[in-house]
Amino acid sequence: MKTILVRFLMGILLASSVLHYGQGTFEPVEIQSSTDYIHQKTKVVFPKTLHGFKRSRVVVYDQNRSNVGSSYKMKIDKKLTTVSVYLYPAEVSNDNLRDQFLAFNIAVNRNATNEQALKPELVKINSGTVILNGIITVFDYNLIVPDFMKGQKEQSNKSLFSLYDCGKWNIKIRITSENQNQEKLLQLEKLFLASFNPTKIAEDHRITGRKRPNIIISKTAQSDSLLLKSTIAEANAKIDWLDKNKSAAELSTGLSDFEMESQEFAIAEKIKFYKENKDKLSGSPETTAYFEDLQKIIDNGHLKDLIWTLTGGVVDFPEGAARKHRYDEFVKQNNIARKVEEIMYRVYL
Repeated sequence: MKTILVRFLMGILLASSVLHYGQGTFEPVEIQSSTDYIHQKTKVVFPKTLHGFKRSRVVVYDQNRSNVGSSYKMKIDKKLTTVSVYLYPAEVSNDNLRDQFLAFNIAVNRNATNEQALKPELVKINSGTVILNGIITVFDYNLIVPDFMKGQKEQSNKSLFSLYDCGKWNIKIRITSENQNQEKLLQLEKLFLASFNPTKIAEDHRITGRKRPNIIISKTAQSDSLLLKSTIAEANAKIDWLDKNKSAAELSTGLSDFEMESQEFAIAEKIKFYKENKDKLSGSPETTAYFEDLQKIIDNGHLKDLIWTLTGGVVDFPEGAARKHRYDEFVKQNNIARKVEEIMYRVYL
């Protein structure tokens, strides 16, 4: 969990440089509606009933009513299942879905009695016109709830969380059930996805044009010219990889970079730039040590482990969690500075 928290906090620092909060603080408002609710920006309908579930509430989270969430509930054998669906404007960046997933992991552990690092499954939805990237996870979610006889008790639940890039919008689903298993939750998620139709949202609200993404650089990377320009080379390499290896159908829905190859290619270009310019540009001893540590990690076969750590585990490297202890031991034994595990850039539109 420490890796997730550190990765998330570093991501937030970069994201805060990208996002602009012009509306200030806004208290969520529950919409009183006894009919189907229509999200005006996308025309997506939040029905009063859906697949036997009754809508319990609709909440807006911003003044423009762009950020909307709705909850649906059903009792089966006196056990409650709740499905919540959220639709909101997307931050179009390479870390958008990753940061949201890690933020959710932190938030869910604040309430659960069984703290855990959630395992992300990286998925794609291909409509033939657009390709959506998404993340889904199913997990045990245990809570302390009121009890008439005992005052309180621990309640065991099964929960699902998923989110998807839909061009200029994101859709997010949360399902929690007292008596449904993983298979049932996955079936429910498919039913609700089909009803809210994220591919249609993406097709109607694509990221259009061939504008090259922007780059934001962390303060750490700005410590001297050599590290700064090496990091810019890394970010540009990431953009080039995405442009070369992803179709227009996929890039029209977001900039997610879950592929390990994209990370490896960008880091290789960063090191290449450093080696070619270390005698030409101003660089501090700390920057030299940074690249020596990075090279040592690569030479010892731990680059994928470093990337798994940098991304909080939200990358196409399923064996990352099993290798974490060995990598941590290597870092400790070789006095690798934690600076090498800092996120130094983000690409966004």
